[in-house]
Amino acid sequence: MLDADLEKIHQDFVTYGKNAREWIRKCQLLLPLIAEHRVWEKKRFSSIYEYAAKLAGMGRSSVDTALWTLRKVADLPALQAVAESKGVNRVRAVAKIATPETQDFWADKAKTMSVRTLEMYVRETRNSLHVAKAQPDGLDVTVHLNADLARRLEQLKKHADFEKIFERVVARMEDEVVEAAPESVRGGGRHIPVEIDRFVTTRTGGLCAWPTCTREATSLHHAQRWGLEKVHDPARLHAVCTAHERLAHLGLIENEEEHPSRWRLREHADAMANKRFIDQFVALYRPT
Repeated sequence: MLDADLEKIHQDFVTYGKNAREWIRKCQLLLPLIAEHRVWEKKRFSSIYEYAAKLAGMGRSSVDTALWTLRKVADLPALQAVAESKGVNRVRAVAKIATPETQDFWADKAKTMSVRTLEMYVRETRNSLHVAKAQPDGLDVTVHLNADLARRLEQLKKHADFEKIFERVVARMEDEVVEAAPESVRGGGRHIPVEIDRFVTTRTGGLCAWPTCTREATSLHHAQRWGLEKVHDPARLHAVCTAHERLAHLGLIENEEEHPSRWRLREHADAMANKRFIDQFVALYRPT
């Protein structure tokens, strides 16, 4: 704990930092006009980067991001409004994919998601569209195996009924994982028992449970919400990265209480879902 004087110093620093970010956002919004009219040149700076650095302390990447993003949303007033109120970085992830027809949808997402969560949502959306278009009948999966096992699998692939055989193998592996799961624990507080924590984390090798995500898991997420049932159920408890955990609490993961292989992105949360109240409560402590 800090004493009163140090606490005041800390709070002053926080206030000044917030004000500094606000002024930087305002400077970013002016950059397109600065560039268009070459104000930097008329004020005898060697480049817009020197102009921004010396007058606003802005780095080259910040200038480039602002100019690119604001150019992309120049004809998208809904996203321009978000950039003005929340900052250029908030709309950067959607600037390339938003259209006049979808700008309201993406503006809503940009207002309610953090930058990293929005980046993940955009990435998963684009991946889904790519898969649906390029591989409507199946997916290519890459698995790293030792040389001997890889050769055996390649040989099995020649079998006419390989997919059916492999499906049985996968089902058997899934059954073994389920059988190894520890018993659910009801009550006893929010702390997840060590045995369940270890099992859930090991199940995905410490990575996020979202099927295509390879990020390190940062938390264990109750798909059914612990606040509703007060139970730690290994079947509905998943190791997830921060971005996917945020998407879950925004109500944007469909089939969330089923096996992760069936998880899909939603466009909008289900307002009638029981867990929605819990999610909204959690959001109060997670500012975007």
